[in-house]
Amino acid sequence: MSASVLIAGPESIGRLLNDISNSVTGAGFAVTVTHQPILSLPPLMLAEVQALICVVSPVGRAELDALPNVRALISPITGYDWIDLEAAGAKDVLVVNGEASENFESMAEATIMLMLTSLYDLHGAEKQLRDLQPRPKGPMSARMVSGKTIGIIGYGNISRAIIRRLAGWDAQILVTTRTPPEAVDGIRFVELDRLLEASDVVIVMTSLAPETRNLLDAARLRRLKPGCVFINTARGGLVDEQELCRQVATGRISKAALDVFDSEPLGADSPLRQLPNTILTDHIVGHTREMYDAIPRIAAVNVAETIGGTPPERTRNRDVVERWRAKWGPVAAGADESKASRT
Repeated sequence: MSASVLIAGPESIGRLLNDISNSVTGAGFAVTVTHQPILSLPPLMLAEVQALICVVSPVGRAELDALPNVRALISPITGYDWIDLEAAGAKDVLVVNGEASENFESMAEATIMLMLTSLYDLHGAEKQLRDLQPRPKGPMSARMVSGKTIGIIGYGNISRAIIRRLAGWDAQILVTTRTPPEAVDGIRFVELDRLLEASDVVIVMTSLAPETRNLLDAARLRRLKPGCVFINTARGGLVDEQELCRQVATGRISKAALDVFDSEPLGADSPLRQLPNTILTDHIVGHTREMYDAIPRIAAVNVAETIGGTPPERTRNRDVVERWRAKWGPVAAGADESKASRT
């Protein structure tokens, strides 16, 4: 019998989940797709699951207790903050994400687009033409990247891709990260407060974890350089959204470009929607065709390696790998016996 894989996620991304299912089924595994909470599924079915692919669906101690034979919790995308890493480690279960070069390259391009759109006031120039307003005669609102200080919070793959693209733009790059390397050409590693005070553009590009939630609280947001551009394409929970809204409303933040929010989708009554100096997108700004096409392919690879007894290179809790090897043996995946079902 082929190994059993459960795919769980909201109905709103049903097409993506089905594409992942087709890819994993094509690799020779029995697949079940559900839009229901994991704990609502029949216990006997959960007991057969050897790999769980989940998007947004929370997985903690209770879910792991109900999945006694699961070897890996796999997020098909880069984010995996809905998975309890500590609980997974205690059960010797790998946590694997779907990070792909298409993902971080797309996000880097999109983030730079938001920076340029904000600095050059593209929407203001568009509005001037569409509303038949006269050409401005006073000082221009657009600002160059050249000569600016760009502060990046975090130093992962997306941050590095942004930095590579900014090489030659004659901008100073500041980076804050928990474990800075000794030296990198063209970058200054500084403390977070120093970055906020000195940067003309602040880009939030770090992961959300218990220790980083509300990283940019009200006190820190008040340290921002007056007139700065603020960009968040990481996670909304990193920022005090109410204080951010106040800073944008007063103009201390001249432009805010936000792809993520503390509660998603952004509420219809959110005051951010009323602010003209914002760019708001629905956690989708860097989702390219190329990135989408990579998600099912990498999910299938992660499942195949996990069931085959090889820790995937995208394993996020590598400290449990040796215990995982000792606990879980490979399971043959019979392609001719594979099946797909829906619940």
